[in-house]
Amino acid sequence: MSPPRAAYSYDYSRIETVISGFVPAWRFMNFHAVVAIARGALTPGVMASTSLDVPLHALAYARASRQVSWYTVDQPQPNSRLLLIEDVAGRGTTLSDSVDYLRAQGHDVTVFTLAYDDESRIKPDFGIEIPTGFRAWFPWERESITPSFDATRNCPDRLAYDYASWAIDLDGVLLMDLPEHEYAQALHETLARRDVLPPSASLPQLDLSDITIITGRPEQDRERTQCWLDQHGFHGPLIMRDEALHTAAQSASHKAQAILARCHTHFIESDPRQALDIASLAPVARVVWWNGSKALMVYANAVEQLDMA
Repeated sequence: MSPPRAAYSYDYSRIETVISGFVPAWRFMNFHAVVAIARGALTPGVMASTSLDVPLHALAYARASRQVSWYTVDQPQPNSRLLLIEDVAGRGTTLSDSVDYLRAQGHDVTVFTLAYDDESRIKPDFGIEIPTGFRAWFPWERESITPSFDATRNCPDRLAYDYASWAIDLDGVLLMDLPEHEYAQALHETLARRDVLPPSASLPQLDLSDITIITGRPEQDRERTQCWLDQHGFHGPLIMRDEALHTAAQSASHKAQAILARCHTHFIESDPRQALDIASLAPVARVVWWNGSKALMVYANAVEQLDMA
């Protein structure tokens, strides 16, 4: 079995940036139309067609029968120069069958995919090669990144959101978060107090018995942390911070990397500042700020340039 691959996020900002980078070259190619493979390529297809000011058409693909058909009523004029768009050039036959379908109709086809890698069946004419050990993660297929969805071999028998993978913060979610200055003033006494705290009276309404816990606590605290979790019935995987990789001030980065490496689609964080940082570092993941009783979805996009007058 191949080792799991980490998620390589394509939020809408990145998608727009990737497409914008290719538009100048495409304008010189005088395409007659853009053709998107539904559903995954519809969003980038709209972006590309509007940037090029050409019509947008779409194809449908039935994986079981490998049948390609027109998704849209309107079709390109005969012998058109087409920019065919797909979200990812994968190991399957969707893209190659679609190219063959269009070329059999006499069209001149150029292929663009948002992502491809060394396992892709065909290499697109335009696209972004993602690093080895990663897999593309798109907002319109958020749950497809999870191991449970992977096991379906792209033929799920449940609704997509049933394949979501949740992880949670520890302090401030499962138990009260003690003030930071108390650790600085009396570390061992504060840790001892924390060890005997009961679970929070108000907990997220999830099955917490085997949920993954990603905490900013250092690896050296694993034994006492695991003891508390076992005592209170929390038996999911415990991911702790490696101090050789991340300092305490870099806890948000540690959590974001763990979310991407483990392909979690949702994460609950108790610290609002960390929640914002995690949302910006793992932009396709759903990051939820938990204030002890209320859950708020967090979104964060970096501002490339902000001039302060």
